[in-house]
Amino acid sequence: MKIDRLLSILMIIINKWKVTAKELADYFQVSVRTIQRDMDSLSMVGIPIYVDVGKKGGYQLLDNYKMDKNFLNTNEAKILVSFLESLEKVVPYKEVKSISNKFGAMLPRDLEENKLVVKLNPLINERKLKSNIDMLSKARNDYRKIRMKYIDSNFEESTRIMCPYTLVMMGTAWYVYGYCELRKDFRLFKLNRIISCDLLSDKFKIKEIPKSLPWDNNMDYKRESTKITLEVDKALQGKLPDYFDYKNCEIKDDRIIVNLCFPVDEWLYSILFGLVPYVKIIEPAWLREEFVKRLKASLEKNNL
Repeated sequence: MKIDRLLSILMIIINKWKVTAKELADYFQVSVRTIQRDMDSLSMVGIPIYVDVGKKGGYQLLDNYKMDKNFLNTNEAKILVSFLESLEKVVPYKEVKSISNKFGAMLPRDLEENKLVVKLNPLINERKLKSNIDMLSKARNDYRKIRMKYIDSNFEESTRIMCPYTLVMMGTAWYVYGYCELRKDFRLFKLNRIISCDLLSDKFKIKEIPKSLPWDNNMDYKRESTKITLEVDKALQGKLPDYFDYKNCEIKDDRIIVNLCFPVDEWLYSILFGLVPYVKIIEPAWLREEFVKRLKASLEKNNL
């Protein structure tokens, strides 16, 4: 059961006189039974939802019902409002602003402490990101195609016609998920790699999306991983938890042994170079050789 779906269902019922379980199931792409369980959960926390049976039946709230301060306590509401206010600055959906205002109204005016600060927008290209999200959101709401210039990790540029379905934030990066006409399949595109984005007049018809979605699993779950053992100077002890799970680190005298299982890619090499000169690759030997090769190449480039 997902809290975001429960909040969305609540907002739908508040703003709509009556809605059926079938309508909600189709909207959220879940089963009718799942919606019924969600309704039971909302009722258990005090939301007065009742259901009319029959041809014109459906779920609705008791007349004149409004959420009061007992729905969330002050600390819960402040955390949620902090998140919503940050989301509102990035995502131009009017629903986000509406939810933010409703929960914000629940807070006492004299409680302004910054208990939690959430900043969802990146530290670079903030204006470009907001512009792209605005364009993609409009395209998604109106079911219109977009033409975008996209650059891959090799700096190779391509032009794509895409039907945007979902805006996704994973970690600190924003993505758009949609149907790519060039690849004839659904693809996930990183927003900071979109050079330009134009809204087209052509509309698209909704296709059935894949059952397995990119954000349902770790991005590396299909990639082959390698068992890696590192030896790191104890002087770097305070920095290691920023990169690795402390459970994979074992302190031995003046050094730390780190055991990992990661895909070997540019991200891993960037981590290893960030630990220079305090790191030694114990195994595998081929990774150590490639690492040393890259170090020597860097020295040559700098005439050292």
